[in-house]
Amino acid sequence: MVRLFEILIGKSRVGNAEAIPATGSFVLAVNHFHGSWTPYVASAVISAVGTVRPDAINSTAMVIGRRADSGKKRPLIARCVRSMVQWILDRWNYNLLTIPLGNQTVGIDSLRTWRRQAKMRPTLVFPEGMASVTFERIRTGSGTFLRALDVPCIPCAVWWHAGKWNVTFGDPIDWSANTELSDLQVGLSIARMLPEELAPTWVPLLERWRRAHNVSPQTA
Repeated sequence: MVRLFEILIGKSRVGNAEAIPATGSFVLAVNHFHGSWTPYVASAVISAVGTVRPDAINSTAMVIGRRADSGKKRPLIARCVRSMVQWILDRWNYNLLTIPLGNQTVGIDSLRTWRRQAKMRPTLVFPEGMASVTFERIRTGSGTFLRALDVPCIPCAVWWHAGKWNVTFGDPIDWSANTELSDLQVGLSIARMLPEELAPTWVPLLERWRRAHNVSPQTA
């Protein structure tokens, strides 16, 4: 199935792949970049991981949210796209961890599932919760749960430009002693690697962070 994804996405630009731990488990915190493109985003990220950790390609688990069917009739094209995506995801079932959506926080049962899986194999998570082309706010509590997995958390920025997927990894998040800052840390770590136009919500926060740490945009 990963090979199918690789055929679909073609060649990606990969940045800072050396941030991926050489051994052991880790969790990737990735911006969503449009819901219907989730299989392409995931395959671009996993393919990028494979450049330094080929052993992780087939074992990586992807956490996805699933809403109950509202029963609302969708346009034919939307139904076709949804069916195709579901067909792909169903055949990649071993690599999926599904959590219910509809609440503002992630339940304790979901956290336990994440933790068990994260100890055994790499995990890919979309901490925004809701998909959008631009990078938006982190789902409340996601940062707290990510740090609780107790494995390196690697921020990952993904976007489409000039006919290619761009995948850039950040260094593992150095968690603050203040757990209330966890969501903010995840968001800033991802946003600073994205083009500003794809993270407009985060631009003011990034500017404040850079001033506080005396860091220029070129080196952030």
